Amino acid sequence: MKPGYSTATRLILSIGGAAALIFISAFSYNYLVSRRTVIAEVEERAKNLTLSISHQIEAVLRGVEGVPKAIASLMEIQSLSREGLVPLIEKSLIFNPDIFGIAIAHEPYAISPELKFCAPYGFRGKDGIEFNFLGTDSYNYFILDWYQISRETGRAHWSNPYYDEGGGEILMATYSVPFFSIRGEKRRLMGVATADISLEWLKELLDGVKVYRSGYAFIISQNGDFITHPADELVMRESLFSLSEALNDPEIRLVGRDMIRGEKGFAEVKDFLTGGNSYLYYAPVGSSGWSLGIIFPASELLADVVGLTRKLAAIGIAGLILMCVVIVLLARGITRPLRTLSDSTAGLGKGDFSVKAPETGASEIRHLARSFNALGRQLEEYIEKRDFIRDTFGRYVTAEVVKRLMESADGLALGGEKRELTIMMSDLRGFTALTSQMEPERVVLFLNRYLSRMIEILMDHRAVIDEIIGDGILAFFGAPEPMEDHALKAVSCALKMQLAMEEINTVNEREGLGHLEMGIAVNTGDVVVGNIGSERRTKYGVVGAQVNFTGRMESFTVGGQILISPSTFERLSGVIEPGEQLKVQMKGVPAPVTLYEVKGLGEPYNIRLARIDDELRHLSSPIKVNIYRIKDKVVSGTGESALVVAINPKSATLVCSGMLKLWEDLRVDAADEKDPGERRSLFVKVMAVKEVPGEKQEASVRFTWVAPAFYKTINEIMASQ
Repeated sequence: MKPGYSTATRLILSIGGAAALIFISAFSYNYLVSRRTVIAEVEERAKNLTLSISHQIEAVLRGVEGVPKAIASLMEIQSLSREGLVPLIEKSLIFNPDIFGIAIAHEPYAISPELKFCAPYGFRGKDGIEFNFLGTDSYNYFILDWYQISRETGRAHWSNPYYDEGGGEILMATYSVPFFSIRGEKRRLMGVATADISLEWLKELLDGVKVYRSGYAFIISQNGDFITHPADELVMRESLFSLSEALNDPEIRLVGRDMIRGEKGFAEVKDFLTGGNSYLYYAPVGSSGWSLGIIFPASELLADVVGLTRKLAAIGIAGLILMCVVIVLLARGITRPLRTLSDSTAGLGKGDFSVKAPETGASEIRHLARSFNALGRQLEEYIEKRDFIRDTFGRYVTAEVVKRLMESADGLALGGEKRELTIMMSDLRGFTALTSQMEPERVVLFLNRYLSRMIEILMDHRAVIDEIIGDGILAFFGAPEPMEDHALKAVSCALKMQLAMEEINTVNEREGLGHLEMGIAVNTGDVVVGNIGSERRTKYGVVGAQVNFTGRMESFTVGGQILISPSTFERLSGVIEPGEQLKVQMKGVPAPVTLYEVKGLGEPYNIRLARIDDELRHLSSPIKVNIYRIKDKVVSGTGESALVVAINPKSATLVCSGMLKLWEDLRVDAADEKDPGERRSLFVKVMAVKEVPGEKQEASVRFTWVAPAFYKTINEIMASQ
């Protein structure tokens, strides 16, 4: 509702609108139910009326059918001459007033070898019963439907209505019955006995059917042609299908198909005469193949319902007007004291939350004033809380965490809950070595570039960033809002972070910095998550054994690698594209742990790390190096001699005399032949160790950081081989 409306207007629109909606709903329901009831009653009435008319027509047709059947039976047991057939026809017409004409038509030369046509036909003329002998070259009855169909099928049938030129000279329908000469098991067609029925009595019968003021009944033939209809121009000239095309009404065609198939139904159609809405009930007429339809005009059918509806609408509108008048009078009594309160609390809208409204007047007004005063105090507290949360957490956690803290009544309360989450830890390899000789400003610029890109990817995957310690990141997925696919989100995020390192290294190399790589560990398990800290310093984070386990996992990663725990692998085994499996012994964990390398995610995610040429190039001239052991990121020892005998961009094979340990971190230094004072360094992790002849060890190592000079040397070796 637009601001600025008066209380009276609001009450009218709300209460009046609700009342109007209820009235319209009840009004519509009453109309629909009444309409449905009337239509159901009309359908039942139409069914009974159609049944009654059909029975009348069927009774006449059954009586007519019996006569040619009896004649056919007589002809099969008794042979009559052409002249002997006339008395039989005459008597049959006298005793069956419903029949217009009777014919006994024979096959060619069936009566006499000289007589091709033999079909005496008696009919009711102006002066009584008259006779014609059918069959000439211009009136070849052998090819007419009333004869030919029974001749071909050997069965009795009703013909479609037709105008009999050369016979009865009227609109009629014929019932034809074939008769045979039977000798033993052989039957030979001798002819067809027919009875014609004038259709004038059908028109008179249906004209007497009264359906409201303008409704009517009609009959169609087996082909859909009108046999009777109040509009004479339609009879035997149009069909339901031609009307459907003329009126462009496919519903009439559908009804026509049902009627000629002998089905019953009740349908809403356009009147064939007026084009108005109407209802049609239709049903078959006995065995004739005809169908009877009765049209009920909708306007007359629903006249009582529409009249009642209009009266109810008038009563409802009058009631709504009266209600609006009462609302206006009541609203004036309510709004007068509210204006005084509004003037007193105008300062609240200007941001002065210390303003106090006078708590005087009626009890409702006093209660409202107290509520306004409480609102001012609560607004002050809320704004202080909002500013604190936004300033403290907004830059370090996702927007949903900030939203939850702001919406929660105890958003700043310390404490947490136990929940299954997925934890991620990442760390740059060789970062300390790279930045040890850089200016502080450049270190911060480089670190901010790296963290900005990583944080952007983490936020896109709805991660909460727990800690950023130098180049290391601790984040988790699945809180504060539940996330069913937190493990999948974490692995997808890790892959995107590794892929982003390529663009970061491109900028680094352009600025003359070294090639950096990152190791990432992902683990799924139960942790405690919540607001951790004190009243003076609080963060939203996670604690628990699974966090420590993730940290130990991360120490086994090398540059460009993603390792996931067994619990994460179990949830994603059908989705991830795995690399190698590492079986490691962790501090504080009694049994060995299998870690799984992730190379990508399959369908439908299609995220994959770049393929790198990892084939070791065996060196014809091994590189002499000194190796130094690293413990807790501190280089120790005086250096032991070793040889690099094979290398690729990610790993190398060392041969040395010392005792190297699996998973040990080393610094590998090689002197520059062109400038012996220039040191080329590698930071590596021992991945495999085996004894070789000469009391030496051969160690497979993975690079964790490569100095720019050494990186250049590796590229030259790869290019040359």
